[in-house]
Amino acid sequence: MFRQQFSDADDACALAQAIVDTVRQPMLVLDHELRVIAASRSYYQLFSAKPGDTLGKPLCDLCDRAWDIPALQTSLGDILSKHMAMNDFEVEHDFPGIGRRSMLLNASKVFYETGAHTTLLLSFEDITARRNLARRNDELLREKDILLAEFQHRVGNSLAIIASIISLKARSVDSVEARRHLDDARDRVISFAAVQQSLHTSAAGASSNWDRIFQNCVRPSRIR
Repeated sequence: MFRQQFSDADDACALAQAIVDTVRQPMLVLDHELRVIAASRSYYQLFSAKPGDTLGKPLCDLCDRAWDIPALQTSLGDILSKHMAMNDFEVEHDFPGIGRRSMLLNASKVFYETGAHTTLLLSFEDITARRNLARRNDELLREKDILLAEFQHRVGNSLAIIASIISLKARSVDSVEARRHLDDARDRVISFAAVQQSLHTSAAGASSNWDRIFQNCVRPSRIR
């Protein structure tokens, strides 16, 4: 029934173009020479392209030669000759009129019963916002690491100063009991500093050392 209704070539082409236009994702239809047979409306909108500059043109000549990439040509060639598919081929390029964008390309071959034609469907996904967000997250993580390292450095220095002040005070008092309490306070400060340093140097290894660290905090060894 479908063949009878669209036996006319022009009707079949019109149907194919209508199907391509309804796809929300930008798409190109390529022949065996990777020339553009059809393009979706969303493709023209995304790349600010015109039919006259697109239809019949080689893929590598489009978008300021953004797709003139040897690895991409190889992948598309494999689809034609080896019946493979191409998934998530990423391209970053300064596109005319829309600026720098990151694109994911996916392609597959259309198989016909007669085998007289070879057609590729090539779709595009704009992942610029996703990539920008990932870069921003990486920058924030690096800034966090720098701030955390600076904070822990300052905490370590402060604890060392406190321990030194307590040690000096312990040497200046005459009371044995007072000296013992000051020594105990100094030891606890040093134990806390050890915890801080352990967390700073190896967060992964800190969990395996918690028992030893906890014991140092509860029963600190005296340092003379």
